Amino acid sequence: MNACNLIIIGPQGSGKTTQAELLAKNFGFALLSAGDVLREIAQEDTELGRTVYQTVNVEGRLVQPELITQVIKGKIAALPTERGLILDGYPRSLTQYELFKTFWPGTGRANYQVVSIELSHDEAVRRLTRRVTCENCSAVYIEGRMDKCAMCGGRLIRRPDDEPEAIQRRLQSFYSETIPMIHAMEADGKVLKIDGAPSVDEVHQKIVAKLAIVRRDF
Repeated sequence: MNACNLIIIGPQGSGKTTQAELLAKNFGFALLSAGDVLREIAQEDTELGRTVYQTVNVEGRLVQPELITQVIKGKIAALPTERGLILDGYPRSLTQYELFKTFWPGTGRANYQVVSIELSHDEAVRRLTRRVTCENCSAVYIEGRMDKCAMCGGRLIRRPDDEPEAIQRRLQSFYSETIPMIHAMEADGKVLKIDGAPSVDEVHQKIVAKLAIVRRDF
């Protein structure tokens, strides 16, 4: 049986990372989050780390396509090919997608499917303005519901990219950079569209159901 490879995409606040984590847990996928990788780099006291921090956290832009592609390519190469893979947050632009399609055949992995979680602008803003994150393990919560992280006991903070101005910049980046990529993925016949407005469990069940139609791995 070929391993299932998924790309999870959607606007900030759509719950794509939560859904990626659920799929990884329930079906044994390896999960590779571009956001986690970039946050690790941004914390490094290096020229690269400072550049990534400025680009992502201050300017709200995507890092250079060649840079993130090289990082992700290396991460994928370190994973066993027989294990299913979920990519969260990469590719995120048309240029990244073209680079991805160039290196993917050389990974030795089976084909991939794209899960696109859709959410309105207003709902995305509402969710993001209420979001806090554990400073230790990056677990996400709704502001006011927890005093500390239930996973590790860490302090809950608002990330710089969840401040109002940064939220608007990130969403505009999604509309200008990622939407054209989604159109290209649709033209390639790769996209399964999912409504991200319902509860986490409902969205998860819809993803599993749609994947079951196109694959036998589920």
